[in-house]
Amino acid sequence: MQTENRFTVLKKASIRPNKIVFYNQFIPNETVEKTSKKNLSAKEKEFLLSMGIPVRTTPIVNAHNFEISKKAATRIKEKVTWLYTMAKNKTVVVPGNQKQFAFKINFITLSLPSTQRHKTSEITAICLNQFLTECSQRFGLKNYVWRLEFQGNGNAHYHIATDCYINYHACRSIWNRCIEKLGYIYEYHKKFNKMTYNEYYNRYKNSKGATPDVLLKRYQKGCEENWLIPNTVDVKPVNNGKNIAFYISKYITKPSEHKLNSIVSSREDSSTNLRLWFCSRSLSKLDKISIFLDSCNDLAQQCFEGLKSIKTFVYDYTTVHYFNIKEQVTTTKQNFWLLFNHYASENNYIPHT
Repeated sequence: MQTENRFTVLKKASIRPNKIVFYNQFIPNETVEKTSKKNLSAKEKEFLLSMGIPVRTTPIVNAHNFEISKKAATRIKEKVTWLYTMAKNKTVVVPGNQKQFAFKINFITLSLPSTQRHKTSEITAICLNQFLTECSQRFGLKNYVWRLEFQGNGNAHYHIATDCYINYHACRSIWNRCIEKLGYIYEYHKKFNKMTYNEYYNRYKNSKGATPDVLLKRYQKGCEENWLIPNTVDVKPVNNGKNIAFYISKYITKPSEHKLNSIVSSREDSSTNLRLWFCSRSLSKLDKISIFLDSCNDLAQQCFEGLKSIKTFVYDYTTVHYFNIKEQVTTTKQNFWLLFNHYASENNYIPHT
């Protein structure tokens, strides 16, 4: 700790599952008069403006133009990294064939089978929230991050990362039932029910991977199901893998590969607070572990000293060390796990088991 005339300087570190940031925190001494621009009176605002100091006089409009901001993308990546780090390694048994595979987190995509006719905020409130509620009740879903994205055809779809395993068939059944509350399954049925194979083939022959055999099997399957069970979900169980949390978070936060459809612009209103992403309340509590270096506990100190294979970036006021826990020696791994588990326990975070 250093003391200057106006400030006391405290050396601190913030720890996340993939980086440690060292920085100085400046604490004003009692003799320093601190003026806040928050909740200013009209006279105070007038005085600051007369001194050439800008003061916000109008509320901020959350106009995101349907794209994730850099700040939001960073937050999503941090939440996915925490989700993956704290997730338990599990073995999943597939019903029917009894096959087993290792599982850590699920990456789910939910789509609409027919042209979107409602505002996305309505689909989120009625369908997505119902999907998450049912998954919570049936499978114990508690920890998750989701992101809204618009496809090239203007339809909304959702990416979800969670530590709860939900198999493809259950996921599809729940989501189809949720979106049928707004009539999207019926619209799909109405679109294909009277379509001949030649009409189907001509419509989709230029689609990716659409060989005649593939299209015939899809058409026959649709007829068998009376066109009432569209493939509206994609489920990818993820096992341990180097930097897999990074790749998932990068996929979730990537800019849209499609130019914003004019249909979206006319249907939605970007000046409203349309939510583009969200994380569960449990996950929102996990942010960073803040430590004062002058009173650093032994466990954190051992983590700092044991780090290997790091990438260091030095800035004017901070030093950032990036690392991969899997590349650390066993003792350092164990110290980090203890540190993270203690932090999660303090915040009542419980991984799915």
